[in-house]
Amino acid sequence: MVEQLLRDTIDKFNAKVKEDPELAKELQGVSKLIQVEVDDGDWYHFRLEGGAVDTLIRGAVENPDIRVIASTETLTRLWTKELRVMKALVTKKLRVKGSMEDLLRLRRFF
Repeated sequence: MVEQLLRDTIDKFNAKVKEDPELAKELQGVSKLIQVEVDDGDWYHFRLEGGAVDTLIRGAVENPDIRVIASTETLTRLWTKELRVMKALVTKKLRVKGSMEDLLRLRRFF
């Protein structure tokens, strides 16, 4: 379930970048490795490179630039908009580790 949500989100993000020249310009030259750690499930990672997200890969990766940590329930509720990102962060249901610049960039996924 989480894997399909991640794939759908990546597709939506890539489509948004193609439609939004300002976002594409902002992401030009950005290369970040992002790992999603599902507390009660599998881990995944993908790379944001040149304004697009590449293939989602199951498994951990060494030294990700950004780590997103949450349960299946929390991720599902975020994607269905039942739960807001700020509330998930404040209640520690969602933990994100990375530089402030990276975290601000990541907000575009939710």
